[in-house]
Amino acid sequence: MDSISPAIRHYLERLLSDLAGLDSQIVYLMMIIVVSVIVLDAISLGLRKKRQAIGLQAKTQTVSIDGSKSVPVRNYVSELQGLAGKPDALISENGFLIPIERKPLARKIHDRYVAQLLVYMRLIEEFEGKKPPYGYLILGPSCRRIRIDNTPERQRWLQGIVDEMMTILAREKTAVAAPHPRKCVKCDVQNSCNFRFKREEQVAGEIVQISRKTG
Repeated sequence: MDSISPAIRHYLERLLSDLAGLDSQIVYLMMIIVVSVIVLDAISLGLRKKRQAIGLQAKTQTVSIDGSKSVPVRNYVSELQGLAGKPDALISENGFLIPIERKPLARKIHDRYVAQLLVYMRLIEEFEGKKPPYGYLILGPSCRRIRIDNTPERQRWLQGIVDEMMTILAREKTAVAAPHPRKCVKCDVQNSCNFRFKREEQVAGEIVQISRKTG
């Protein structure tokens, strides 16, 4: 009973002490009530912890959270669009379902985060029947919340990415990796990767740029 709040624990102790003078049927009924209270309190505690992990406020109207049993995650798979996604959370704001994407280790926004959120908004529009006007990225341990508006310009940008991916999947185009130098150096398979970052190529490029500036 460590997870039960002190007020509920005190109430249950008083309730159990009063059961001694009651007949067996009433005792059984009260035991069922007690167990129900414990279960509901545990579910409520679990939901609060999930909200905190995602970075949601207590007053937020939560529709789904990844890993929650009381408000289970919604997994969208669209054969029509060739897209799939599972938002970390869905909340209700101003009559709209708003997707939440949590990046606990991120310090800044990346294009891939924005694209991921835009995909969620497309899927929500298809399956829920209403276009979300925006979504939220929640970054870092401080749970910094950033609103990403669902604009036509952003959706056109996303469509360009989707079209390129479909072309690659159809083998009409070859995928080209562009690894970050610092991440590439730490990669275990860099020696067998055709796209690995080569320090000598960077140095040569820098020399050419310097020559152009001084020439």
